Amino acid sequence: MKKILLLLLMFNFFLFSCDSGSSDDSAPDTDIEQPDQPDDDKNPDRENYLTPNVDSEGKIIVNYTPKEYVATVEEGQHMLSVRIPDSYYTSASTLKGNDLREELQEIISTGAIKLSYTSSSSYDVWDMCEAGDQNPADERQVWQIYTETGRAKNDHSAGVSDEWNREHVWAKSHGDFGTDKGAGTDGHHLRASYSRENSTRGNKNFGDVNGPRTSNTQFYEPPLSAKGDVARMIFYMAVRYDFKVDNSGVIDKEARMGKLDDLLKWNELDPVDPYEIRRNNIIYGFQKNRNPFIDHPELVKYVFGDKKDAAWKE
Repeated sequence: MKKILLLLLMFNFFLFSCDSGSSDDSAPDTDIEQPDQPDDDKNPDRENYLTPNVDSEGKIIVNYTPKEYVATVEEGQHMLSVRIPDSYYTSASTLKGNDLREELQEIISTGAIKLSYTSSSSYDVWDMCEAGDQNPADERQVWQIYTETGRAKNDHSAGVSDEWNREHVWAKSHGDFGTDKGAGTDGHHLRASYSRENSTRGNKNFGDVNGPRTSNTQFYEPPLSAKGDVARMIFYMAVRYDFKVDNSGVIDKEARMGKLDDLLKWNELDPVDPYEIRRNNIIYGFQKNRNPFIDHPELVKYVFGDKKDAAWKE
């Protein structure tokens, strides 16, 4: 009997030992707090950025018009870009000041295609606007900036009418480039617009006036859903063509636009949304260059804002 009891005790001890070993092996699956990532791996510029939804091919899913979307996000809550070509901005990373601006200009100018403003070529500005400005709520329409409405893609005119036309967000008289290939046909600042509202805006600078779609002798104020878009287009044009952005409000043939202080605020008030990202990708398909202030909205501060003396890190 003693031998049997001894054997039973040894057997129980063996089972207990095996169970203890199993528990140790499973330790990595338990709820153990993981160490924080090194600070070097964090980018505080993009802590509040959102990741957009994409389909199986990695294309942006755009469920809202800009007017609808702007009501769903907080100030400064920019949407992260996707599908940026590998190493597109690598050469600009760690640069600052004029060196950063000049390198960005080199990146977005090298290999850029200049389309025709007329319908004489296989692809022109009309095609680019129809594709880029497609209404998220109706693929048969374009989304008209400023008036925040859709209109049939084929319902367009080169003049002032009740149709849509191609708005030069950087007014073509500010630099006197007209519709010449290059600045005059650059899809990154050409937007579908109700032609009568386009005429109302004219060649005024952009700035806070007295509410959406109001103006004075110098400035025009777009609705909230267009303010960030306008700011990022103006900043793109300034870098791409070596134009100036300031607070003067002067309207003449000098290549400058403003109001800088308001444009900096608008970049945060109306953050980058999926519509803008999709459009940036489409214009890239036509022109083979991108708007860096859509891909990396924080660059606005490093080139035009309060971080001009700091090095930008991608």
